[in-house]
Amino acid sequence: MYLVQYNQTGSAGEYRLVYHPQSASLDANTIPSFRKWKFLAVLLVTVLSASLFTPALAQQEFAEYRNVMEQGTAAGIDAERLESLIVRAQERGVTPDQLEGMIIPAVTLAENDLPYLPVLQKALEGMAKRVPAGSIRMVTQSIAGGITRSAEIVDPWMARSDVSAMVAAVSRDREPGASAREFRRAFIEHASYAVQQNTEEQTVRDFMDQAVTPGVVERNAISSVLSALRALPEMPTTQDDPGTSIRLLVKALDSGFTPGEIQQLPDAFRSAQFHSELPADRVARGLDHQMGENIPAAHILENLFQGNVGGGPPGFTPPGLDRGDDRGEDRGRGRDRRPVTPPPHN
Repeated sequence: MYLVQYNQTGSAGEYRLVYHPQSASLDANTIPSFRKWKFLAVLLVTVLSASLFTPALAQQEFAEYRNVMEQGTAAGIDAERLESLIVRAQERGVTPDQLEGMIIPAVTLAENDLPYLPVLQKALEGMAKRVPAGSIRMVTQSIAGGITRSAEIVDPWMARSDVSAMVAAVSRDREPGASAREFRRAFIEHASYAVQQNTEEQTVRDFMDQAVTPGVVERNAISSVLSALRALPEMPTTQDDPGTSIRLLVKALDSGFTPGEIQQLPDAFRSAQFHSELPADRVARGLDHQMGENIPAAHILENLFQGNVGGGPPGFTPPGLDRGDDRGEDRGRGRDRRPVTPPPHN
């Protein structure tokens, strides 16, 4: 290895090039040879070139999606969300034309002041899972169609004087109309979700028509109605007996269930089915009975999660809630014992 070394033997001092064949490392008194410097210089140029070239290349590729970006922002879609979508499309090899086909339904929704985020989210999800572009386009079109039809149900309902009064009552000091727009968007999204879960549109319409009871209006419980709409497709009785689901949810609303308590009803219902081994219609009657007894919502949920369909002490079964099978003396046991107090709630 050639090293440049300081020579202190001369009167004026000088540097000289010396050869050290056994030197394996550098210390503070040595400087790398020219060959080493040349290698480092080439490496540095390579790194700088890559760092300068990559953004330029990315910008060039991004420009190919400019039409998608301009269409979306012109319709009112958030620019950051579009950028995220384009980045994902680049990563997954989705062409600008394919991406445009995926999000045209979102553009149409935004132009009509309808919720468009479910479409963008589904497009992102599809690309993340490497679903073919054509399949993603079909799904986003279906979602957009459901949102459009749901708006036809929600908009007349939101225009009702009692609904408008509830929305205004919870707006407080917010900008006029802001709460109305937020609730409209949320109701449309929840109604669309129900339709996507194979709930009949007429079932959604019937629920919303019946949900605004005097008790709901008195408490301005518009948020509870929203939670109940979300819970509608999740209730175990909705597919086979939608009328029962509507009745139970409306009764829960009228009984003062909070939004969080209503959200738990579907899971509590299923838990009651599992633990009691009763069919859905018997559990529905038990839930109806408990609400009719004015048992607090928290106690009702606790009972259902524990499989206590009747709502009374262990073994109590209100008339009509027996299993209906032939179990000899066990059949109907405890029918005549009525609950004195609701079960303890921790």
